[in-house]
This record gives sequence, C-alpha cells and structure tokens, in this order.
Amino acid sequence: MAKKPEDAQSDAAAPSAAGKTKSIKRSYPRAPLETCMKVALILKEKNGGNPWPPTEVAKALGLSEKSSNLDLYTASGSQYQIIEGSRYSDNVSLTSLGREIVYADSSERELAGKRSAFLSIEVFRKVLEHYGGNNLPEKQYLSNTLLDKFQIPLEIQDEFVAVFQSNCNYTKIGQSWSASMPDSRGRIDHSLPVIRTDAINPSGNKCFVIMPLAEREGVRSAGFFREVYESLIKPAVTNAGFGVETALRTGSDLIHSTIINELYEADIVLADITDHNPNVLFELGLRLAENKPVAIIKSDDTGRIFDVDNLIRVWEYDANLWPSTVVKNLSELEEHIKATWAKRSDGRSYIDMLRGR
Repeated sequence: MAKKPEDAQSDAAAPSAAGKTKSIKRSYPRAPLETCMKVALILKEKNGGNPWPPTEVAKALGLSEKSSNLDLYTASGSQYQIIEGSRYSDNVSLTSLGREIVYADSSERELAGKRSAFLSIEVFRKVLEHYGGNNLPEKQYLSNTLLDKFQIPLEIQDEFVAVFQSNCNYTKIGQSWSASMPDSRGRIDHSLPVIRTDAINPSGNKCFVIMPLAEREGVRSAGFFREVYESLIKPAVTNAGFGVETALRTGSDLIHSTIINELYEADIVLADITDHNPNVLFELGLRLAENKPVAIIKSDDTGRIFDVDNLIRVWEYDANLWPSTVVKNLSELEEHIKATWAKRSDGRSYIDMLRGR
C-alpha cells in the first residue's frame, strides 16, 4: 500500500536491489498542495502575511525546527510557487501567487489560484492533459505510460499518483478537464492567465526575457516585476510558441557571462524597459548590436526613450495589472511577439537605421 504523501520524508531516496539506497530525482513536489497550503495559511493567520523565521513557522505547525516535514512542506510549497524559503533561510514568505490564494476575495478566484499552483508543475499538467482528467487507468496499464512518456520511475509511481490525485481532489478537477474548464456555474475563470496547452514551445525556439529584477524603492510596490513576469510575460511568450527563460527564475545562478550568452544565442529576446532600468538597457543594446529579433515592452507609465521609441515599436502594458487588463494585454503581447518573430528578416535592422542604411 502506498504511503500517504504527507508522511513521506524529505530525502529523495529509494531502496535498490542490493539493499543500498539510490537517489531518485523527482520532477514533482512530494507533498500535496493542500498540505503546503497549511504553511501559506499559517503565514497569513499567525503573522499577518509577513515573512516569518522558519523556527516560528515550525512551531506554529506543531513541528520541531529540525523536522524533516518542515523541509518537505517548504520545498514542495516552493515548487508550487506559493511560498519561498526553507529551514535554512532567514524567513519563509508568501509569493504573489500564494498571497493571491490566501487573500482571495472570492471562492472562484481562490480556486483559480490553487489550480494555477497545481498546473505550474509540468508533469502534473501533462498527465492531466494526456488522460483528459484525473481518471487514470489501472496500475498495470498506467505504469508503462508513467515510465516511458513521463519518466516517472517505478519505485515512486505510487507516491506520484497519490500526490496527483490529492491535488485533483483539492482543486476540484475530475474526470473531464481542459486548460480552461468552466466552473460549477458554467463560467470560465479568467482571473489568472491561461497557458494554452496546444502552444507550448512546438518549434523548440527559445525566448530570453530581460527585465528589472527588483523594484526601485518608492516607484513600484514589492513583487511588481515578478507579477508582470508570471501573469503576463510568461504565458504570452509560451502562447506565442516559445520556451521562456529569464534571470528572474527562482534560485537563479546566472552570472553576467551566462546572461550575455543567453542574449546572443536566444532565438528571440523580450526586453521590458520599464523604469529605464540601466542593466536592461545595456543588455538591450548588446542584443540590438547582434541584429537579432527583440520584442520591446514597457509599462504605460514609463516615459519614452527617443532613440528607441521613434525607431522600434515598443508595446505598452497597463501598469495596474488588474485581472481584466491582464487578459486584454496577454493577447496583445502574444501578437507583438509573433509579429516581431515574423518580421525578423524583413527590412532594415535597428543598427542599419542608426547608420542610415
């Protein structure tokens, strides 16, 4: 009988035929989303939604500060993108998605957020798409598919299925599902952007995103650029048919030389020049000098740059980031990216225009 996922220990190991343990790399969180949401709710209810030292989080959860379950919950919660931090961090904190869920102003929006967390795990989303819902076949027919198609080793398949089904139940996804299923009232919730599953990087081309990594004090609220990336840029780039990479990614170990290589080698670059961040403008200049496609965007409250705005189309997004404006901006940004790619070999480049060619 399979272990309940919440009882699993944090070290990813399984017994081998020789009686030793071998490391198994998992492509999914070991704890169900519902279990990880307990950490997010603790942060809201016990500390006003503010970052909290992991020792205090453990105490509030009834765990010892060295508990392996604390490692499990925080690691899995980070994978679901609802919390950040671990037992070894100064603090454990809510992400923008975690905050949106625990402070949701409606049950529909809360459910949309939970589904977004669940579907952020690629292998869960792909299994859901493959079977059109949570109605998995019997183990004898499921096992080979999990192994061959989704690279889930035999030793952890029971655990995978248990976590998968727990998440489906928690997010109310049943036997019939698509990327934008209607809710119980027959409506489709657009409060969070939908990544179309028929458009996920079919060409293998890559888009590298350059944008501010942090907000300037007094100009933007904390988390603004993370929200722009998660709610607008990432789904738009994906829907346009590109894989997306950025120095914003969690746990990034990108160094300057790596960023430069990404700028030179990416099929297309998307540059967010909001607030005229000097690092972004420098990186944009390097990309333009290569005469390779770059889609430029900025918030609608950012001023113009003469040498850029007058020579290249700069698409603007609504800085308010309301759900209704994000939905509208999402399709517009997707078209902007597609148009930039389609015209990559047409006409004069930016460098040609500066040189008067």
